[in-house]
Amino acid sequence: MSSASDLSSFLSASAGSADTPDDFGPDLGEMLASTPGCIPVDDAAFAGAYEATGDAARARLKTCIARLHVLYGAAGGAGAGDVREGRTATRWRQGFTSLEHVAPCAWALVCVDAAWASAPRLLAAVLPALFAGVGAVGVLRVGGNGPWPAPVLAALELAGQEVVADVAPEALPALLKALGASAGAGGAGGTTGAGGRLLLLGEHLEQTCALARAHGVPVWRDALPPIIGVASRRDGIDESDCPDNAVLRAAHPDATFVDVPALPRATGGAASSTSAVPPGPLSAVACAPAHASAWLNHAGLVLGPDHEWCWMHPGLFTAWFARRAVALLPASPPADLPGTP
Repeated sequence: MSSASDLSSFLSASAGSADTPDDFGPDLGEMLASTPGCIPVDDAAFAGAYEATGDAARARLKTCIARLHVLYGAAGGAGAGDVREGRTATRWRQGFTSLEHVAPCAWALVCVDAAWASAPRLLAAVLPALFAGVGAVGVLRVGGNGPWPAPVLAALELAGQEVVADVAPEALPALLKALGASAGAGGAGGTTGAGGRLLLLGEHLEQTCALARAHGVPVWRDALPPIIGVASRRDGIDESDCPDNAVLRAAHPDATFVDVPALPRATGGAASSTSAVPPGPLSAVACAPAHASAWLNHAGLVLGPDHEWCWMHPGLFTAWFARRAVALLPASPPADLPGTP
């Protein structure tokens, strides 16, 4: 196997020779296909996973994608990932002018560990990058071998995410180094100057974070398997108004599920009682709609019926995938300033 230094040199050359313009990011698909220690997922694997997932699970994945599109795409004004970059000048009545430059990053790598099996949580990390207009998005399974879980590949297929690969752990640092050195990846390089982003889902070496940050690449982590609270059914709540526990467990094979009380509905803006809330953080709570408002005081995500296969990461926003720079100028800036009123 090639050494880390040889692999880094090889990847740097590949990144520099990509045909894709810098402002649209490197050609990740080409880079991964020609990278030692990297095995792209082929069309046959996607097709097999799509069929194996089944109609019911595919419908649930489509619901997840649709919800994320509204929450991150349509509602956020990011459209369908066609945002490039722009500058806006604003003359303020307080006596100054601001010039704002916003550009999506050139690339993003979403890395899962070898045991990853949750399709909804992966979609919740990939789709914000796509909606933000990131130039190139790749999904990597680090240290994995053998078939991917069928729902995971089917989810990526339905989302239109085609750059997916298995990568050996020793190849990832070299790939990050090459991307960090490629045109458009650094803070001052390329047309966008927006760099890249690294998302780590599951267990990964701390050295990976350190290397990424050494190249100026921001890192977002979702390291721990989720703890999902399943609210008890009381107060005459009909079973049809509660999430399906079996479906919820199928969506998150790695999660820990704990029974939690059905909190009384919060009224008048007051927080519900915390006396019955179990200790420790909850990643999400599944409950009837009547109890959702109260649970928002204790969990970042609440899932109601028909949303068992939906997920979002409340701390991850499309803005994280963009570089924003602001210039503060006198009230009368140069006449040729773009966008000046």
